[in-house]
Formats: sequence, structure tokens, C-alpha cells
Amino acid sequence: MLPRLLTIAALVALSGFFSGTETAFTSLSAAQIHQIRDKWGKRGRMVAAASENPERLLTVVLIGNNVVNIAASVLAGEFTVRVFGSSALAVTTAILTLMVLVFGEVTPKQLAMSHNEAWSVHTVRLITFLDLILRPVVWAIASVVMLLTRLSGATPSSVVTREGLLSLVKHAEHVGVLENSKSRMVKNVFRFGDVTVESIMTHRTRVFSLEKTVSIEDALHEISRHGFSRVPVYDADPERIVGIAILRDLLQRREQGEGNAPISTVMVDPIFVPGHRSVEEMLTQFRAEGLNMAVVLDEYGGVSGVVTLEDAIEEILGEIYDEHESKHREPVTDMGDGSVRIMADAPVYVVNELLDLEIPDVRGGKTVGGYLMTRIGHIPVVGEEVNTDLGRFVVEAMTGRRIVAVRLRLTTASEDDDGDWGQ
Repeated sequence: MLPRLLTIAALVALSGFFSGTETAFTSLSAAQIHQIRDKWGKRGRMVAAASENPERLLTVVLIGNNVVNIAASVLAGEFTVRVFGSSALAVTTAILTLMVLVFGEVTPKQLAMSHNEAWSVHTVRLITFLDLILRPVVWAIASVVMLLTRLSGATPSSVVTREGLLSLVKHAEHVGVLENSKSRMVKNVFRFGDVTVESIMTHRTRVFSLEKTVSIEDALHEISRHGFSRVPVYDADPERIVGIAILRDLLQRREQGEGNAPISTVMVDPIFVPGHRSVEEMLTQFRAEGLNMAVVLDEYGGVSGVVTLEDAIEEILGEIYDEHESKHREPVTDMGDGSVRIMADAPVYVVNELLDLEIPDVRGGKTVGGYLMTRIGHIPVVGEEVNTDLGRFVVEAMTGRRIVAVRLRLTTASEDDDGDWGQ
């Protein structure tokens, strides 16, 4: 009786060995495999070789796992019938199932996940030996699987998609491997090619510019008050930009005694980019032209605004402030009462990501303020409400005819709630 019990225990232990080995190898990252290959010599190279053919490795492990599990079940059943009779088979099955789950599946897989490098290095020789012995069986099973796969119309693919990588980043952020700021940076890099210039530009109504007849001396005085190093230059009409004045060039000309000359004699030709161009393409043009500022044009050829190299970098790193620049308010602020305050100039895609929403990016609505203006259809007033499928927007602040901030109470958090919004 004792030898049979020991045999069953050994088979359960082998089940744990195969289950843990499967988890250890499948959880190895590319960086870990490279490190193992450099650190463990011959065994490290064997691990790398086994990892290069995961289908065959998995087949060997699954064959071994199923063989030992079936053998344990047969021996346990035979032992039970001989000693206790067939009426005790249900109890034996339950006990064996529990043992396999605890000692043959869950526990070894947890251990292998935590020590996948050591486990894979110390088991690779045995797995390689089993691979040699079972190669005909593995080949037959692989052939049948490939045939069934083709008949089903499925095509195995190992292509890494952007969605898959972003899902990994989100998971890494969730489990604490990546900090929130680094996670946002990685997401911004992947989204970089989809972001348009008009979504990050400074709108023409907020652009500081100078008339081309202004003298260099007066221009330097104005520039020193505003703190810019590059300034658009216009001809009569602020929306008719004809050049870019660079602070360094202005200072150099003044030192040469030409402070009374108009800035038109110093300005350089501007770069013009359409608003729908991607930020990535704009950066390529910046490198080619050697300028860090561009004039953004709308679909009719009119000036929409200006965009700088700093705007593009901030799209990845977040806001960058110099010594003379005051910090802007966060695009979204949790008010603690089930509502959030949103700055109206925040891009729609940024708010969608921060709040996990789907505000539509409609024509004229690249920002939250633009989206609401499109929905309202007129110049709103402070306190005006806009009900949408996402929730209820309330205009909190206005500057002239422009929305500055809004309050949003999401539908899921405020259904049938007519409470006070507060300030």
C-alpha cells in the first residue's frame, strides 16, 4: 500500500514540475532570456534555444503533465477499489483533484512565476532530454494541430500591435511597475503620430506678434515684457504673418548700431503648416527648415495660430515651464463632490484619456470648449448647462466670448441628481 501512495505522491510532484516549468518559460521576458544567455553559459544558451521554439516546448511540457496526471488518476482509482471498494471512488477523486490543484498546479505556478529565471535554468536540461525522446510524438501532435488550424482558417501571428503594447503599459501601471507619469509618457509616444498640429497650437487670438515696421529697439522692449525668444511678424493685419523675428538676431543687430531699423530687415521667412498635419510630420519639417516655430493654416489658407518645438515636446513630456512662466492649471481637477472641473482649452483626446470618456472629436471641437460651443450653437453665459450622453456640463468661467472652464458631472455619478454644483 505504501509504495502505491508514494508513487501517486511522486506523480503529483511531477505534475507540479511540469506546470511550474510551463509557467517559468512562458513568463520569461526577452530581456531575461538575454540576461540568462549571458550569465549561465551552456544552460543559458539552452534556455534561449528552448524559448525560441515555444510551441515545441509547450507540447513537451503538456505531454508530460497529462501523462503523469492520468497515471496518478489510474493508480489512485485502482488503489481505492482494491482497499475501500468502488463506493469510495468519489471521495478519492475529490482528494486527488484537490492535491493536483494545490501541489500540481497553483503552488508550483506561483513559485515558478516568482523564480522563473532559476526554475528555467535548472530544468532546461531535463526538458531538452524529454524533447529528444518525445520528438516523434511532438512532431505528430504538431502536424495534427497545424492541420486543424489551417482547416479552421486561423492563421497564427506573433505580430506585436500598438494596442497590445498599450495594454501591457496599462497593466504595468496598474500593478505598480510603471509610475503614472512614465506610463502617460509612453502612451503619448505611441499617440504622437495621430496628434494633429491644430490640437497643440496656440490659437491666433492668444498669439503675441509684432508689426513689421516696428523698430528693433521697440521690438526688444516688447519682447522683454512678454518673455518670448521668437515672435511672429505681420504686415498690417495680425492674421497676415510674413516672418518670424528671433531674439538673438535682434540683439545682434542692435549691438551693431541698427536699433532704429525695422524688424522686417531681420525677420526670417516663416514655416507654414496645415492644421491637420501630424505633430510627427511637423517635427520632420522643423529639422529640415532649421526653425522652431511654424504658422498654422486652416483649410482656407487663413492663420489658425502658431506652434513651436516646445509644444511638440510637451505633447510627450507634459507641460514645461521656464523661470518666467507661470504654471497653467491642470486640464482636469476632481472637485470631490462627484464632479470634475475641466479647462476649456484642454484637448478632447487628453480629457478622454484622463476621464476614460468618449467625447467626440467633431469639426471645430478639438478642445472641450470647442466641442461645447459646437453643441450649444451660440455664445454661452456663465452657469449655462449642456446635457449630453456623457453627463451634464456647466459653464463656470468665460473670458469675452471664450469659455475658460466648465464643470462636468458624469451621468454614471449623478443620474437623477439635481444637487448643488458649488463653486
